[in-house]
Amino acid sequence: MVSRRNFMKGMCSTAVLALSSTLYPGMVFANARTDRRFVMVILRGGMDGLAALAPYGDEAYQSLRGELALNADTLLRVDPFFGLHPSLGPFAELYKAGEMIAVPATATPYRERSHFDAQNVMELGGLRPHDQESGWLNRLVGAINAQDENLALSFGQNMPAVMRGSYSANTWAPSALPDAGDDYMSLVQKVYARDPLFSESFSKAIDIQVMGMDALDGNEKQLARRSRSNQGFTTMAQTAGKWLSQADGPRLATLELGGWDTHVQQGTEGGTMANNLSLFARGIDELKKELGDSWSKTVVVAMTEFGRTARPNGSRGTDHGTAGTAFLFGGALNGGRIVHNWPGLDDADLYEGRDVRPTIDIRSVMKAVLHEHYGISYSVLNNDIYPGSQGLRRLNERFIA
Repeated sequence: MVSRRNFMKGMCSTAVLALSSTLYPGMVFANARTDRRFVMVILRGGMDGLAALAPYGDEAYQSLRGELALNADTLLRVDPFFGLHPSLGPFAELYKAGEMIAVPATATPYRERSHFDAQNVMELGGLRPHDQESGWLNRLVGAINAQDENLALSFGQNMPAVMRGSYSANTWAPSALPDAGDDYMSLVQKVYARDPLFSESFSKAIDIQVMGMDALDGNEKQLARRSRSNQGFTTMAQTAGKWLSQADGPRLATLELGGWDTHVQQGTEGGTMANNLSLFARGIDELKKELGDSWSKTVVVAMTEFGRTARPNGSRGTDHGTAGTAFLFGGALNGGRIVHNWPGLDDADLYEGRDVRPTIDIRSVMKAVLHEHYGISYSVLNNDIYPGSQGLRRLNERFIA
């Protein structure tokens, strides 16, 4: 059976439904004006662009990255200068099929290193944190079809800021058991208190968890909690593909994948980064499979709030940086390319002596994609979707086939 709650209109509208073995019987979407799909994947935590797409052709790459440099023999060399991380095999296949574009050395206008301010700029589409009252994807709903209450759907427990605003948008998440609360944990501790072995082990586990969370600031704690649900990313991607493929389904969607804040033991061919990249790739692969024929009318953009330091830190990880790497996928793309103005990795080329220097504003990429994919005028893009972006140079690239 499918349980259904009414969609709530407005900024925080939410719908929570349970999956069934059939394709959501009884779920009816209003016809969208467009048959073109657009999916935004938010990579929360600051993905290391140099790990996802290594510039192995840069002479400074190996010495700068040190122990985090990827082995040239394991890289997926999709380009004479750039290679994908070996965990991104599905991306290499998309690249060969002309269905992937990577954009290294890209960033928003934000130049500080706060996760949540950076995410705010990325999602609201402004020049600085909190200078917009709605998300740019919500404003896109208004530009495409303001009357369609079911045009946009966020997949996840919460409505992301990019989708919040005055135009109707919905959220969906699978039903799940709630997190164990403090009362429950206290009860378990009382039960274990009768057994010295269990009591000691349980207390140590709790102490380790508390110490680990206490070591993080408030923002980092929220990111850590978000990353716990990462294993559901592929399920969400599958569900998004099924719904977007329906003739009367939504046309705009968001997905989220956290866990990119790799300060400690980031790893190279294996480890935390490799695992997360593998999950990212599997999710995009599942999204494509479920979209079926609709993949040819789809653009997926994956972006992160900022990149990471070019050099490793003392904990075999990387710290908050500036420019990162964005990815575009979809059968609608004119893909199989790396779109870049590579700044170089010599000391003199780094931003503030530590980060990859941003050379492409992500807003320029998005404006080109939305103009070509949906036919939205640059006047609307400059004034409504990305206010204050009029002065950005237009990219001499065609993103849509």
